[in-house]
Amino acid sequence: MSDLHTEGWRQGSIVSCELTASHLTSVEGRIREVSTSYGRWIVCTQDCDLRSARIDSHLPMIELRPVLSEDPPSDWGIRSRRFLLGEEAYVDADAPRCVVTPALLSTRRSGREAELDDVRSTAFKTWLGLRYDRPAVPEHLVDLAREIARRCSGGRGRAIGEQVHDVLMQFDDRVEPVRVALFGVVADDAAPEAVRAWLADVATRIKLDLGVVAAIEVGTRAQTPLELVETSYAADLSQLTWGRNRPN
Repeated sequence: MSDLHTEGWRQGSIVSCELTASHLTSVEGRIREVSTSYGRWIVCTQDCDLRSARIDSHLPMIELRPVLSEDPPSDWGIRSRRFLLGEEAYVDADAPRCVVTPALLSTRRSGREAELDDVRSTAFKTWLGLRYDRPAVPEHLVDLAREIARRCSGGRGRAIGEQVHDVLMQFDDRVEPVRVALFGVVADDAAPEAVRAWLADVATRIKLDLGVVAAIEVGTRAQTPLELVETSYAADLSQLTWGRNRPN
């Protein structure tokens, strides 16, 4: 009997299929089920598990997350709450998800869309990994991180800022004031020096009592090592690493 991987399913495969995700809540002390339907989903289960998922299996083992389109993020958001899959498609870490059987997914082959390209697929897998093991910004650095995010997302230098996929932050709190390194991950056709100047302008507007920007680097996604991505925080007010408000 064939498996899902042999049938062409991969982590990151997108399928058009009307499915309903449900979760339980409590209303006035009574347990209630809340259901939401979505028309597009992305496979989050790892490829190794797809290889072992026989298409006749009725075990609930395939995780799907809804693909959203309303108000998409402007950058790829590899360390953020929302991750950009394409021009008008993204996933949100806080959105409901559902678990289906290999048998159900196998019957939806006709709704499978074109695969993500290799770069986006790798980024999506990294994003998924970070959802389950992401550091919260330490409490004493929250105000500084929020200040940087606010400056990066402001209207000043917006044309240059649109060339930037992500601004990553690294902190050195062993010194006073705290030192910050900013890394601009830019589009392949971006003007690196212009982006560097934009980040330098951002740095001059950070309140000195919060911290000092000590280093600025700019590079494309291909020039951004995975280690940097894994040890940095995203500077985006709408997609802060710690969620919508305070650290988890």
